[in-house]
Amino acid sequence: MNEFIEIKGARIHNLKDIEVRIPRNKLTVITGVSGSGKSSLAFDTLYEEGKRRYLQFSGEPYMFDTNPKFDMISGLSPTVAVEQRIIRQSNPRSTVGTRSKVGNLLAILFSAYGYREPMHDDGLPLSMEYFQKNSPKGMCVKCLGTGRYHEIDEDAIIKPDLAIKNIFNGFLMKHRFHKANFKKFCELHEIDVNDSIGTLSDESLLLFKYGCRKSGFVGAVVFFHDMQKHVTSKHIRHNSFDKEIDLWGIKAAHVTCPKCKGSGLGAQAIHTTLSGKTITDLENMYINELLDFFINHRDALPGKNLIGEIIIKLRCMIDVGLHHLALSRQVPTLSGGEIQRLFLASFIIAEMDSIIFIFDEPTIGLHEAEKESLISIIQNLVKRGNTVVAVEHDENFMLAADYIIDLGPDAGIYGGERIFQGSLQEFKLCNTSRTAPYLAGANIVRFKNNYKPVDNQKLLTIEHANLHNLRDVSVSIPLGLMVGVAGVSGSGKSSLIHDTLVPKLKQLMRNKLVHEVEDDDISTIIDEAFVTGTELIKRCIVVDQKPIGRSKTSCPATYTGITDRVRVMFAKKPEAIENGYGPGMFTVNSEGGCRACKGEGFKNYYIGFGNSIEVECDSCSGTGYVEEALGVTVDGKNIKDIMAMSVTEAAEFFGRIESEGYDKSISSILATLIRVGLGYITLGQKTPTISGGEAQRIKLAKELCKQTGSGNVYILDEPTTGLSLYDTDRLIGLMQQLVDAGNTIIVTEHDPAVLANCDFIIEMGPGGGSDGGYVIARGTPEELTSDKNSIIGKYLKRVHI
Repeated sequence: MNEFIEIKGARIHNLKDIEVRIPRNKLTVITGVSGSGKSSLAFDTLYEEGKRRYLQFSGEPYMFDTNPKFDMISGLSPTVAVEQRIIRQSNPRSTVGTRSKVGNLLAILFSAYGYREPMHDDGLPLSMEYFQKNSPKGMCVKCLGTGRYHEIDEDAIIKPDLAIKNIFNGFLMKHRFHKANFKKFCELHEIDVNDSIGTLSDESLLLFKYGCRKSGFVGAVVFFHDMQKHVTSKHIRHNSFDKEIDLWGIKAAHVTCPKCKGSGLGAQAIHTTLSGKTITDLENMYINELLDFFINHRDALPGKNLIGEIIIKLRCMIDVGLHHLALSRQVPTLSGGEIQRLFLASFIIAEMDSIIFIFDEPTIGLHEAEKESLISIIQNLVKRGNTVVAVEHDENFMLAADYIIDLGPDAGIYGGERIFQGSLQEFKLCNTSRTAPYLAGANIVRFKNNYKPVDNQKLLTIEHANLHNLRDVSVSIPLGLMVGVAGVSGSGKSSLIHDTLVPKLKQLMRNKLVHEVEDDDISTIIDEAFVTGTELIKRCIVVDQKPIGRSKTSCPATYTGITDRVRVMFAKKPEAIENGYGPGMFTVNSEGGCRACKGEGFKNYYIGFGNSIEVECDSCSGTGYVEEALGVTVDGKNIKDIMAMSVTEAAEFFGRIESEGYDKSISSILATLIRVGLGYITLGQKTPTISGGEAQRIKLAKELCKQTGSGNVYILDEPTTGLSLYDTDRLIGLMQQLVDAGNTIIVTEHDPAVLANCDFIIEMGPGGGSDGGYVIARGTPEELTSDKNSIIGKYLKRVHI
């Protein structure tokens, strides 16, 4: 067997024909500045080729890449990869329970051994599907398994002074069947549609509201309820429906389903228990609590083998740092690090060997105290005879590696070179690496010696917060400072800031709060906490890690507004005017997009087992544009050339051109993207390939271009996700500039380098889930290093104190 996996001539994206050797049965870390080519090497080269070879010899249909991205790869074995950019695009009905299969085991346990209440026991056996809310047999018929639905205010629909013809405000006109039946109803009961609803007799009003069988008219109230059910049954977001009916003041609020009490399950599951607990009760427990439940009741419960398997899976999930989650937690709400650890738990249980595992920053979202356990688990994968390759920036993870590969020296076109490969000790001596000096101690991330003092007259205060695991928390956040919110996973950081403070600020500040989120993403449970001090805030900008676009063709340029400005510039060129090309000719989302591939540049071919292969579109040769769009140039570059530029390249290009229609704000946007450490991404990089950390920094850049002055509050969620030590240092500098300008930064973070640069820290804990929910320490970083209750304090001491 080969001792190394050898890659020669790797040249996908910005990789420059590099040669790399990865030792088998070792832990290898691929590092480098953001955008240096790490993911291109690990995922787009190593993993994709491993998958292709497996498909080739498995008898499944496969395709060869018409443009090979490397010369040779040897020493490959079956490859498993979990990368952030794929796992973030998840089914909203997928939960920790369904993904880990523990939910299936619980369903089997309840179907075989559950106690059914006599009133709901018909004597017929129940299959596991009755305990799964995604199954037609198990889902609640009212909410279709979602646990909630839109409750429509009937009084808002049936207004006495409203003309009968205006109640549907044109919405009925889109449904010819309903329109015809409504006309029959009015003729049958001699109703003049110009009259107001208040003129209807009691009998006519009842039929108008709830339907008339003779005419086939379903009734006004029933019509809107049916629309809600239609939207829900299609499993699509409710926002388009909300916005349309809101046009004439009808509110459709999300409410807990009264039939299933929010469980999403049918009557059989609701009335079946084990040791007095329904399956919903168990799924809503934190994983560590659920483990305790089964351990404590193991002897009293039937199904010993099933329970034993459940206990094994739960223990593995706790071992990888997921004790704070519940089985009911939706997968799209997990961080990239959490979902990777969910997969890692299944790998541990399977006890596989001779596999190549590829991870994408598995330490994301972990407290420093939790990383040691994760590193130990990954090292155990290696001890079993597996090869682990991890794209990582975390210092402790790199120090635990057997082998280091460093790519760079910089990002984008200035990266893609192999700077180093070898042992950790040798790497520390590498003077051409951006990362090595931080590990060797020659460079350190910037830190403060002086903290801005707290002004007790300028406080944003949260009182009596009890959402999720919070224990009547009251805390004041000083304004005008950089404030860090720390704590182990599940300690209550997000519950306090993102699930309590943000919804409250949205209620109180309304349009003064900027948060790019759909209504379904805002917690429907508004905590009864009190928030004061909002009058001291000019604007609040919430920047999270959710994707920046839902379309496959969306990209940083479309999101930040660069695309709109660039296509106007192209449309003003003489050749465009001569041919009658408008701005729409220069976007793949309009007339400029290739008809064959819909502007994507490739076609997807499904090859079975959930896998598909992308093949370059023959019609546009992978550009995504029609030929006419590519015939117009600006300073020798067509629209495809510009969209393929990195942010840094584009800044240089637009900095030197003087073209008719050139909007100087393009350079301002590009400069801001560079400031947040995104000079390496391309303008046209597809949204699904953008990590959560990158998405957050793109949002931050967009807001920085719009917001000026002082008095603003920026709420950030782990903004250093995906950043190297070098880039983290730069981002800390940017956040400090915002604070120096009179703004407030509230940042939820685990990174000691970021927390050490905060003026004030609020630490949640002491544990996660039911063991957390308290404020255990608060003060300056220096004060926390001597606070015996603080967990992060000792890690801050290691940074600089």
